[in-house]
Amino acid sequence: MGTLKKELRTVKFEEMRNKTFGVVRVVEKLCELCGKPLYTEERRVKAIQISSYKDYDNLMIRARAHDSVKVDLERNEIYLFDHDYPGDVHPACIEEYSKR
Repeated sequence: MGTLKKELRTVKFEEMRNKTFGVVRVVEKLCELCGKPLYTEERRVKAIQISSYKDYDNLMIRARAHDSVKVDLERNEIYLFDHDYPGDVHPACIEEYSKR
């Protein structure tokens, strides 16, 4: 069974207290034409510890800089999601666009 990732804004401080989380940056590279993902890059960036409410509050503030942030409480991981347009397109989108 897969792990459940919850939106950070739905996770309470008590669920994260006194835990160390690995932080994974996930960048979805999007098609210039349709806006859907071409591919995804994941990179482990650091670990953070949530010891006090201040740590939790700082995480909530920093989360605003990302498109979305999810937490996996079973694996103790935080996923920072961002989108990027690398200038690439799906081959099917090129075909569809050229038919117009």
